[in-house]
Amino acid sequence: RSSQFKYIAAEILWYFLGRADVDFISKYASFWKQIQNEDGSVNSSYGNLLFTKKNRFGQSQYEWAYDSLVKDKDTRQAIMHFNLPEHQHPKNKDFVCTMYGIFHIRDNKLNFSINMRSNDAILGTPTDVAFFTVLQQQMLNHLLPTYPDLQLGSYTHIMDSYHIYERHFSLVKD
Repeated sequence: RSSQFKYIAAEILWYFLGRADVDFISKYASFWKQIQNEDGSVNSSYGNLLFTKKNRFGQSQYEWAYDSLVKDKDTRQAIMHFNLPEHQHPKNKDFVCTMYGIFHIRDNKLNFSINMRSNDAILGTPTDVAFFTVLQQQMLNHLLPTYPDLQLGSYTHIMDSYHIYERHFSLVKD
C-alpha cells in the first residue's frame, strides 16, 4: 500500500541509525510512544538490537553474522537474535515480535531467513519485509569484497502467529 512508503523509509533509516528512542520514529507513527519504556526507548528497534548493542566481546550481532560468514562461507552460525531474555518482564509493553534471523550462503547466493513469533499481516509484514530485505542487500554488499561473485539469494519470512486485527477487517474485505 502506498500509504506506508513514507513510514517504511523512516523506519529503515531509524533502524540503520541504531537508535532505540522514539523521538524520530514517533513523528511517522505515534504508536511507538504508547509502547516506550520508562526511559523513552523501545525494545523493537531492530537497528539498536543489531548494530548498537554489543556482546561482552564488543561485537554487535550484525558484526557477528558478517564475521561468521567471512570466516566460513558455509557457516550455520550467522545468526542474530531479536527477542532477548531482557524483554521478558511483566511491565514490558513492547515484546519483540522477531525471534531471530540467519544468513546462509548456498550455491554462491546469500539467503536470509527471519523467524517471527507473531506478525500482523496489515502493518507489520510490509515494514518487516522491507527492512529485512534491505538488510540482506546490505550484508551482500559488505560481503562482496570477500566473495566477489556472491549473488543475492532468497528471503524467507516465517511466522508462528500470522494475524489480522479486527480493526483491519474492512480493509481486507475491500
